[in-house]
Parts: sequence; structure tokens; C-alpha cells
Amino acid sequence: MWEQRAAVTVFTLMVCVWGGVAEDCSYASLFKHLNLNNKTDSQVHLRPVRNWTTPTVVRVNMVVYGIIEVNEKAQTFTVQTWRSTEWKNEFLSWDPKRFCGIWVMGVPRGMMWVPDIYIHEDTSDNGATLYSRHLQLLYDGSVTSMAKGELKAICQMNLYHFPVDVQRCNISFGPFSLFGIAIAQLSDGTFLTNLSETHMATNGEWEMTRIAVYSGFDTYNEIKVPRLNYQITLKRRPMLYIINCILPLFYFLMLDVGTFFISEARGEKLSLKVTLLLSISVLLLILQDILPSTSDQLPLIALYSIIIFSLMALSLMEAMLVSFLIDLDSCPAKPEPAPSCVVTETQMEAPQAEPSEEKPEEEQGEKEAHQDLFLLTLILKEVKSVRQEVPSEVSPGDRKLGFYSRLAVKIDVTFFWVYVIANVLFLVYIFALWTLV
Repeated sequence: MWEQRAAVTVFTLMVCVWGGVAEDCSYASLFKHLNLNNKTDSQVHLRPVRNWTTPTVVRVNMVVYGIIEVNEKAQTFTVQTWRSTEWKNEFLSWDPKRFCGIWVMGVPRGMMWVPDIYIHEDTSDNGATLYSRHLQLLYDGSVTSMAKGELKAICQMNLYHFPVDVQRCNISFGPFSLFGIAIAQLSDGTFLTNLSETHMATNGEWEMTRIAVYSGFDTYNEIKVPRLNYQITLKRRPMLYIINCILPLFYFLMLDVGTFFISEARGEKLSLKVTLLLSISVLLLILQDILPSTSDQLPLIALYSIIIFSLMALSLMEAMLVSFLIDLDSCPAKPEPAPSCVVTETQMEAPQAEPSEEKPEEEQGEKEAHQDLFLLTLILKEVKSVRQEVPSEVSPGDRKLGFYSRLAVKIDVTFFWVYVIANVLFLVYIFALWTLV
């Protein structure tokens, strides 16, 4: 009998305990316990602190999982981010043991106070960011808001080492309110960097190498406002630009050096040099579409292209000078006609102008004399032509023959070695600057 009463008593206690716990095992009962069913303006618009002098510490986390675009001309970059914001509501807390171990639940976003945090460098549309519809409320009053989306921000880029440049872009969080809100980091930069590399979805031209987090203050009217700065380090993959820009310019320069081995007698040397200059002009037009026009410092690739263009222009002018000097020797001055030949021809033609009145015997002898004179005139002309083709070495005017050709050869050889040394020194200097990133 006693055992039956004890069993009934234990069963009754178990029913009472389980029944009492069952009443508090729903989110609705927890909502009612926290008085969230009765939405008031104080819950939404007033900072949830018991003492107004207590600042609300807002902790921010940001994970980058995609690099969409880096626009050098517009000085902007676009990334895909996950952002979480955490703060504490001092009026919302409960004991999980009283509610079947519930330690977190979702609360509609419009039912609670949310800190007004903004990004200083943000230029994206409001619709580009998707905020979570529910806030995650923990048993100790901690509230977490999640957001994801495309973030477009301003970034002051330094393109001096383009295309092997490294850009450091900032994303700074700050409150609109000047009082009552402090901003702090939720995780360190090393953890965020590893997490971002793990979830990175894009693998294009840019590579994210590091995320650093810094805390600071901005001053407005002698009032210090907290600021949390995320510095994202982006490294460009330069292989495409090396193949399309740097190597072609280098090959053009080597071809220009090779034109010195082409004979000046052929007209191919000048035409080839002009063609190379036109090819470099096309590459300069391509660079104009990439590099920003507002850059204070001339990028190394622009300096590289301009100096190569200038060197090849000097080489073209030197080839024109050498060609001109060689042409001076190939066109000798026209010698004056020998007066004896003119006189002889005049003497030969003079008798033909007057009519002959002598006897037939005398006319036959005169014809033979004229034939002999004509043969002598032809011999004189042949001697004169040979003398023009093979000038005498003792002639003082002919001593300059070949002088300009020898001068052209000396100028060409000297310029060649100076040109090669200048190219080598310039290439060593420019590639040394490129490697010091």
C-alpha cells in the first residue's frame, strides 16, 4: 500500500514538473516573458541601457569572400562581404534553464533598437546590401545583425608600380551619432584573413593577401567619434600585362638594335624603324585606357614606354643622318665641259653652214678631211667620258671622294655602342624599380 502511494506521488511530481516546463518551451512564451509582444517606441528608438552614461559597445566583423572589380580610373573597388554587428541590450535577458535550454532566438528587425553604423567610403546603392530580417538575440542580451552584399567603396590607388602594384584599400565603420556608441572589433585581422581566404569565391586579376583592423577616432567640432578601419591589401596578378605590354615593348627595342646590322644601301632600314615606332604608339593608346589621368606620379610602365619611344626616335634620326651623308658621296658634282671639245665641234660645224663653191676634186678631199675631223671628235668625247668616270687622283677636287661615307660609318658605330649601353642601363634601372614593391 505504501509503495503504491509513493509511486503515485512520484508520478504526480513528474507530471507537475514536466507540465510546468512545457509551458515555457516555446518561443512565444519567451517573447511574452521579454515583453516583446507589446512593441513600443522606446524599444525601437532608444538606446537600450539602464544608465545613459554607459556607452553601447558595437562590435563589427567583416569577411571578404569575393573581389568583383577594381577600377583604376574611377579609383573604386567592389567586393562581396559578409558583415556582422553585435551589441548588448540590457533589458532583454533570461535564464535558459527556465525555457528548456533556449539560449538564442530570432527577433524581427523592426522590433528592437539597431545602431546606426555606416561605412565612410561606401558609394554603392542601398539595394546592393541584403540585411537579415531577424536579429539574433542571446540569453545574456547580446544582439547580432547580419548583412551580405556587394560593397563598392572609394580607394586611393597608387599605380606607380603598375602592373606589379599592391593596393591597400580602407573600409571604415563609424556611427552617425556623436554620443553613446563605441565601436570595437569582434575578431582580429589574422582570423578574418584566414576566413576570407577559405571562403574566397573569385580568383581573377586580384588576390587578397591581408586584412588588418585598426581602431581610431575622428574629430568633429572637438568631439572624438570612434572609427573602426579595415585595411584590405590587394595584389595584382601581372602576367597578362607583362605579356601584352612589357614584353612587346622589350622586343621592339631589341628589333631596333638589330636594325643597325642592316646595310644603309637598302631602303629597308628606315621603313622598319618607322614601323616599330607606329607599333609602340598603338601600345601607348592601350595604356591610356587603363591608367588614370589624375595620377600625380607617372607610373613606371608609362615611363618605360616613353623612354623606349624616345630612344627609338633618336635611332631613327641617326639613321636618317647616316643615309644623308652616304648620299653626298654617291652624287659627285658635274664636271665642266672641255673647251677644246666645244671649239672642235664648232670648227667642224662651221664649214657645213656655208655652201661649197669649189671644184669636184677639191670637194672630195674636203669630205675626207671632214671625216677625219669627225673621228677625232668622237675620240675626244670618249676620252672625256672615261675621264669623268675614272677621276684622276691628283685632282684636288677629287680628294674628298668617300669622306662623307667614312664619317657616316664612324657616326653609326659610335651611336650603336652608346645606344646599346643606354638601353642596358635603362632596362636594369627600370626593372630594379619594378621589383622594389
